[in-house]
Amino acid sequence: MQIYKKQIHFNALSVLMVVTAFLLFVFPNSFRPVKLVLLLLIFLVGLTKVQTIEKVVIFSVILSMIVTIIYLMVGIHQSLNPSEALSQVLIVYIFTPILWVVILNYCFEKFKVETIVKYLNIYMVLGAVSVFVAIWLFMNGKRQILELIIEDPNMTFTKKGIVEMKLFVYGSLIFFIPAFLQLEKVFKRKAIYFVVILTVVIAAIVSGRSALLLSVFVGLFFYVVTNSSVKLIRYFIIGLLLTVVLIFILNSYGVNVLNVLEGFYVKIFEGGDKARSEQTMALIKGVNNNIFGAGHGVGVDYIRSKKFPWRYENVPVAIIYRVSIFGFLIYSIPFLYSVYKYVSIKIKNPYDHYMLAGIVSMLIATFTNPYLESFEFNIFYVLPFIYFVKRDKDFQ
Repeated sequence: MQIYKKQIHFNALSVLMVVTAFLLFVFPNSFRPVKLVLLLLIFLVGLTKVQTIEKVVIFSVILSMIVTIIYLMVGIHQSLNPSEALSQVLIVYIFTPILWVVILNYCFEKFKVETIVKYLNIYMVLGAVSVFVAIWLFMNGKRQILELIIEDPNMTFTKKGIVEMKLFVYGSLIFFIPAFLQLEKVFKRKAIYFVVILTVVIAAIVSGRSALLLSVFVGLFFYVVTNSSVKLIRYFIIGLLLTVVLIFILNSYGVNVLNVLEGFYVKIFEGGDKARSEQTMALIKGVNNNIFGAGHGVGVDYIRSKKFPWRYENVPVAIIYRVSIFGFLIYSIPFLYSVYKYVSIKIKNPYDHYMLAGIVSMLIATFTNPYLESFEFNIFYVLPFIYFVKRDKDFQ
């Protein structure tokens, strides 16, 4: 009878985690009250069940907390909205990392890496499909359904055949897509691998988001660097065939791939977004005037958000402005450690490539969007860190 009860408990907890992860990755920034309750339940279970949290993780969290508290005290009295700044900084820089450290430690102790990544791939596909569903709902007058997951949903379809739609799932896909591209060796049935790639790349193109499209190129570049030339020739031919199919499918729906790529080029390489370049220049000026850090909750002369006047889309430069280059390096420990461990592994497996490609893509995206300052997307910063910490036993 006790064994039966334990099995029921295990299954119930597993279902809870699967449902929570679905809401987290497919509908980020939506249903937050529900997600917070579910995550706190998993956090409490993880806190009681987790076997070990490695010293490097504890060291990183403690140093990060010290930096955050110091620069909160430095900046809070200068903030234009001190009460909001205090709550936001505590949530993003202290509560959120602790939450993910405990939950992810528990996940990697409870499940195999293969199982975790398998489910992440499922959420990626569901996230990509949600893009098509959202576009269909908007074009068929079902805006009220979209309002359940996003405030003030909108979509544009230009005469040049470029679709742009506001959705939060793009943040998840920025990590998932380049990471998934590294898993070719995991799939015995290569057809499934290429069909999934075709699906997610189409989603990236129709999203109209340059950061998401850039993540595809980051993933491809990472794949090229980590694979042999013989395979590259074979997959180059397959890639050309997939490109033809992709263009045909998109053109049939009025989406012009060449115009999408042209718009992408203008935004990335020609500074097409004037607001982002202006805020970056203002932040650089702020860094020069505050080499020891201006403090958390403090913005520069250029205000991007009236509600959060200290937040900017160029997160790395904004962090340097707030906490100095020293504080920035402290916050960078999870990434630096992940890179160090990745380089240290003599015989790398696809999951090593998966984690590093995903985090690199996400960090590149933070130069144009404050993804990691959302508690949902912050998981993508902690996930590779915990993976590489737990990966020690597999080093050769």
